[in-house]
Amino acid sequence: MSQTTNRVVEFLKSEALAEHYEVYDAIFGSIDIRKESPITQSSGAVYGLWAYSEQPIEKDVIEIPQHKNWYPVYWGKDISPVSRMKAHVQGHKNGNIHLREMEKVRDKELIFGAILVARYREFEKLLHHKFHPLKGKHFTGRQSSVVSVSN
Repeated sequence: MSQTTNRVVEFLKSEALAEHYEVYDAIFGSIDIRKESPITQSSGAVYGLWAYSEQPIEKDVIEIPQHKNWYPVYWGKDISPVSRMKAHVQGHKNGNIHLREMEKVRDKELIFGAILVARYREFEKLLHHKFHPLKGKHFTGRQSSVVSVSN
């Protein structure tokens, strides 16, 4: 794994803190099996997927500030972000970007990172607004019926 992998995490932390979002280093919660959504966890995750390219990968996609030649491919949110990375690569039918089919990044170095952050849905929306990715748009998406997020 290359040292550049932490670029995404450091960028996400920096943006979250600059915009006054709390960033966490752990996740915790409670379980009440009597409830319809029995698991409550402390926060959700926001993740980014970037591509390295010496040329812009698309006209509307700008380079990540202070990260020369790195471009946002996708911003996402989830309660378990690595599962989302698997879905994006494996091509699951529900809400993924079909990464293997994306010609513009097929031969590029790709990295990802995720942070646990307060108000994760709102923070992901902010990233889409400030740093338009190659693929995807912010939308609410489906919610877990088993897990709720307190922040």
